[in-house]
Amino acid sequence: MTLFILPVLAILLFGTGIGFIQQRESVPPVTKPAENGVIADFGNDFMFGLATAPAHVEDDLDDAWLEFANRGKVAAWSNHHEPHERLKFWSEPEVELELAREAGAKLFRLGVDWQRVMPKAGSVNEDALQRYSDILTMVQERGMKVMLTLFHHSAPTWIAEKGGWPEASTAEEFLKFGKLVVDKMGSKVDYWTIFNEPHVYTLLTHCAGVWPPGKPFSTLNALVCFSPFGAYAHSLSNMAGTHKELYAYIHSKKKSVSVGVAHHVGHIQAHHSWDLPAALYNGYMSTFWFVDLVVDKCDFIGLNYYGQEFISGDGVAILPSEEYSDAGRGVYPDGLYHILMRYHRKYPVKYMITENGVSDSLDVIRGSYLIEHLLAIKAAMNSGVDVGAYVFWTISDNWEWADGYCPKFGLVAVNRTNGLAREKRPSFNLFQSIAETGKISQQQRAAAWSHVRNAASSGLERPFCRQLEVGGMTGAFGIDEPVPRKVNLKDWRFGEYEVPHLSDSFGEYAERIYKTVVNAELLSMFWTPRSPVAQEL
Repeated sequence: MTLFILPVLAILLFGTGIGFIQQRESVPPVTKPAENGVIADFGNDFMFGLATAPAHVEDDLDDAWLEFANRGKVAAWSNHHEPHERLKFWSEPEVELELAREAGAKLFRLGVDWQRVMPKAGSVNEDALQRYSDILTMVQERGMKVMLTLFHHSAPTWIAEKGGWPEASTAEEFLKFGKLVVDKMGSKVDYWTIFNEPHVYTLLTHCAGVWPPGKPFSTLNALVCFSPFGAYAHSLSNMAGTHKELYAYIHSKKKSVSVGVAHHVGHIQAHHSWDLPAALYNGYMSTFWFVDLVVDKCDFIGLNYYGQEFISGDGVAILPSEEYSDAGRGVYPDGLYHILMRYHRKYPVKYMITENGVSDSLDVIRGSYLIEHLLAIKAAMNSGVDVGAYVFWTISDNWEWADGYCPKFGLVAVNRTNGLAREKRPSFNLFQSIAETGKISQQQRAAAWSHVRNAASSGLERPFCRQLEVGGMTGAFGIDEPVPRKVNLKDWRFGEYEVPHLSDSFGEYAERIYKTVVNAELLSMFWTPRSPVAQEL
């Protein structure tokens, strides 16, 4: 899909100081080992948690994603055993909850599915509300605090039929749903993330059409949608308004509760000089846009971080020099440090990492990925950022949106042909050790990285869930069967990453311009998104 003509024009018209694509400042060195070998101590108040979501794990769920999959719109789905069962979290939540407890999690993030509670406009499934409330009790009984999400990439089919989030009526219906959930189980919730990655949902649903309901794609419609005046902006404005209203409602019911957002931030880079306008514009539209609308009604900002992407033309480049997850996200722990520092300078509030994880079916890089991102967080904390929690995605392999069951994000493997039997991966034990002690040792770091290096040196191939096209490009679509890709020899550990330069003869000159542009933050002087509801509250 081509989404980058409008960004080029917008950059020329408004200025390109959008404020996210990072000047690659140096990161602080990892703390030298203490006498006991510890290189990071998060303290007793820091929480380690695990996350999941209804569309990923709940059985007996007749939602938009199931309808989408039955129409053949989800990769790596129909070729898996009983894919509609997901992980049976609705009928057997104890399985995942026991694994989370055993892993040492003190915080459990889950969600409530809107369509299950309100299967039709004006109807309420009271039994579903009670079941969700009972599941929250199960979480508490296992010594974990509850983080509850109200919207996690799944709108009811009857909402989609009315136009979805660009329509003001959707906000009105969502408020009804949200208040039902707050009234029923709000007393059991410690942290609310009302929306999960709202801009991701809006972009992939309303602009790209690759998520339910799967509206026909048009380049012109996509460009208009992703403009500051299109469906993308209208959707985020409506979501921001409902966030603010529900923030007030939640606090009116329970004072000792924290309300925030789980906001996705990827590290977006340009592959060539001519990709800079598109990368800059994408960064601006996705990084601060929604948070600017709601930050005054957030007790914390949750950040979901998975890695980096290199924009190239109308796609994303898979560079031979870089390491990637099975799902095509570039591994870049330094980026999490840069993001936390940039957010801290803009919003000096409390933060939580509400998602971080890696799809890695062979469990080759997950251990090192976990450690290096935690070291990035600790470095940001040492630099003054108030980070209170780290929530890993996820417990067990599950349904990953339009990619189906190909990406394996779990600390636990799932055998779908054997009654969803679970098998803990080595990374489960590593997470457990870190979560229970709150510490990372030099020995753990060295062992995890040695595992990666040995795999790379031996030429080990990992399953890759993105089809590599001519020129090394990859689109936004998954594939039914993974293709092999070798483990990379590059050192991507925190503080050791060597930044690739733009891949053309103008690269050095363009990088100098772009660093100046980014530091200037010019676009925010010309355009600041506003929520119409925000002015009324």
